[in-house]
Amino acid sequence: MAASHYLTIGDARPTVSSVDSLQRLRHRGGNYAARPIGAAFNWREAGADLGDGEWYLVAFRSIRKPTADEARLDAHDEAAHQEAAATPGFVHYYKGPKASDGSCLSFCLWSSRADARAAAGKPLHLAAVRLVDEMYVAYTLEFHRVARTAGGPLTFEPYDGPLHQTPRPGGEAADPPLPTDPSLLPQPTFRPAPAS
Repeated sequence: MAASHYLTIGDARPTVSSVDSLQRLRHRGGNYAARPIGAAFNWREAGADLGDGEWYLVAFRSIRKPTADEARLDAHDEAAHQEAAATPGFVHYYKGPKASDGSCLSFCLWSSRADARAAAGKPLHLAAVRLVDEMYVAYTLEFHRVARTAGGPLTFEPYDGPLHQTPRPGGEAADPPLPTDPSLLPQPTFRPAPAS
């Protein structure tokens, strides 16, 4: 199989199209890796064919070391992608381009969290994970619930965050509402890669 760039393979499950529904997905600008996931890409245009449903998105934000072996990193990334693409529940993989400051945002979209977790334990993914200390100055993982209802826009929420406000006795909200404007969401904090 040829090397891939902005890779996607559809899933045969009834909830996911067998044709890549996100083939038109593109990042927005050179600073896309610093933006919230919902604002970093042209989701409205590219996700129009995705349909209604709920998905699980794992985002990998990173800053590569200037000494990172790009060819080796790409080979491991490609192998892990192909392994994921053959796994039930896989929907889409976006391999973000490295910006001039070394930052990058890549993600994998899954039918469910269980599918993503099953794939994370596969051998080629684990081999790619073992490169983290060697290749990255810093990285962070984000977990998002992506949803669309009744043909509306895609929404992005932290996976473990509240789906809606829960009123307390007396009518006041238990939790502050999540911002609906993605630019108001907290920016990710990068974890330094452990020293080798």
